[in-house]
Amino acid sequence: MTTMRCVLERACTLKIRDFALLAAFSLFGSLLSACAPAMESPNVSAMSSGAIRGVGYAAISIQPGKTRVQKQLMAIRASRLAAMRELAEKIYGIDINSYSSLSETVMQADTLRGTVAGLVRSARTVSIGPIKTDIYETILEIDAADAATMAANRAPAPK
Repeated sequence: MTTMRCVLERACTLKIRDFALLAAFSLFGSLLSACAPAMESPNVSAMSSGAIRGVGYAAISIQPGKTRVQKQLMAIRASRLAAMRELAEKIYGIDINSYSSLSETVMQADTLRGTVAGLVRSARTVSIGPIKTDIYETILEIDAADAATMAANRAPAPK
């Protein structure tokens, strides 16, 4: 009986110690990633040929407006803006900020925030339309050469 109890206590102790180490390494990794400098622009040579597409979606029913038509127009605008954001992410990259809080090896808070900033020019509308009864989809595209030029000429983001 004593042997069995010892084995169980040792297994339990190892699991708690392993969890504590895992939590400590996770926190350390989060702190390191938060201190890493943000990448100014992605690899411009990766955007060598073809076109880059951005797709955006928006629900109609949650849009502000008094009539169904007003809500549809707002959904079209929202889906177009979401597609522009996706193009900006592909051209300029995304700045990720992370914060994690640990107390007595228990995760208290874990926050992740992404920020995109950039100027998107010469994007062509490939299509805008409903894909379901309540969702609009917008597809935009930009020439890869134009995207590479935008990424290379990017001004530092204001902080």
